Amino acid sequence: MSNYISLALNLIFGSGFIISLITLRSQQKKAGSEAKGAEATAESTELDNVEKAIKIWREMAENLKAELTVSNEKYDAVAKKVEGLRKDVQKLNYTNQKILKLLDKISHDNLETTVAEIKEEIKKSDV
Repeated sequence: MSNYISLALNLIFGSGFIISLITLRSQQKKAGSEAKGAEATAESTELDNVEKAIKIWREMAENLKAELTVSNEKYDAVAKKVEGLRKDVQKLNYTNQKILKLLDKISHDNLETTVAEIKEEIKKSDV
């Protein structure tokens, strides 16, 4: 009879233990799946953040490229103007050198002819 009592007690307490193990196992699975879900969400959020960062950098690169194009166009225009001014200065320097040579030749005897040559030289440089 004590065997039966022992068997009954084992079934009562043993089944509680089995239920505890089953409950523990299901809670463990639930916690594992929640952890995986949180990890997937974190990875998804990280990928979203990376995509947003890529988009921001791409927009910045495109803006910088557009600004560089505009700057290059402005630089080309300024370079052309500088070249034109350089040529003008070169012409004026040449004319000034000629005028200085003519001024060195001035004397009382050739004053009128030298002044006429200088005026002619100035007219040539204006053209």
